[in-house]
Amino acid sequence: MMRRSQMKTLFKILFTPLLWLLNSCSPLGNPVDIEKSNNHYYDNSKSQIRYSRMGNWFELGNTQIKADVQSFQVLNKWLSRDKDHIFFEAHPVENLKIDANEFYIKNEDYMTNLGFDNEHVYAFETAYKNKKTYSIAKVIENANPKTFMRTGWSWANDKKNHFYGTQKLDTDFDSFEILNDYFAKDSIRGFVRNAKIFEPFEADTPTLHILDESSHGIDKNNVYWITFFTKKGPYLLTIPYTDASKVKFLNRYFLQIDNRIYFDGVFRKDIDTQSFEIINLSYAKDAAHVYYKGQPIEGADAASFKQMEGSYKYQDKNGIYHEGELDADKPEATN
Repeated sequence: MMRRSQMKTLFKILFTPLLWLLNSCSPLGNPVDIEKSNNHYYDNSKSQIRYSRMGNWFELGNTQIKADVQSFQVLNKWLSRDKDHIFFEAHPVENLKIDANEFYIKNEDYMTNLGFDNEHVYAFETAYKNKKTYSIAKVIENANPKTFMRTGWSWANDKKNHFYGTQKLDTDFDSFEILNDYFAKDSIRGFVRNAKIFEPFEADTPTLHILDESSHGIDKNNVYWITFFTKKGPYLLTIPYTDASKVKFLNRYFLQIDNRIYFDGVFRKDIDTQSFEIINLSYAKDAAHVYYKGQPIEGADAASFKQMEGSYKYQDKNGIYHEGELDADKPEATN
């Protein structure tokens, strides 16, 4: 039996030529500024700048940054500049005119795709059109570049206003509170996320909080349910209640209030509350029906439907079910 030391020696013998071949074929030379970025490199002749994520050109590729090599400067792992242009990743930003001489960054958490000049805060991103890749900048309107700081990848403030992405929210600054990824509030109103923006809504803000372990909100009067699983969603539904002890978040699809079952915020008259039970995240049943993501499974036998022991599969007397449908190829009925 080969010893470990012998195996190590064998691996070195086998892989050293491969590593040499890869290095000898590499289009990348030395990093431009390794302390700031492991994505920006000279080519072997130092006549070009190449962008290759983590220097992994073999798997992730590499792209020429069409920059003036003499004036080129790395700012961070995504942003760079030369005497005429700002670059985000491998491409010049051309949708806005930004003075490269006034442009600067802040080396703080969550700020690697942001840049500043004397008057503006810029957010940079990659765009795709006609099978081509572009880099674009968006001005974060009404943001103070001197005081603007991100508190997460989405949230920021400038000591006067709160921002979500590039959106300035109309809030009471001091009382503003982020509740989760979808809800926020201040002393006056609630805010709910609709796609990439937050919109205000009326709520009892002193009692507004997140419902159990869900993504939804609740105050002393209403449940605020975001419809994630309907074709028209997401949008906010307001569901009134009278007794908080009878509000039960069942899973991401189902909510129970008193003797009513709601699927994605909509009351379901067809579900029998007394016999209703959650089987797992996607499956539920009552005395008459089995439901997959809220939709009845035609022909499924509720009495015998169950999760198979030690398995992620489900079965009833008719056979095995996969993603809410009877698997005709595996009619293994329950005994």
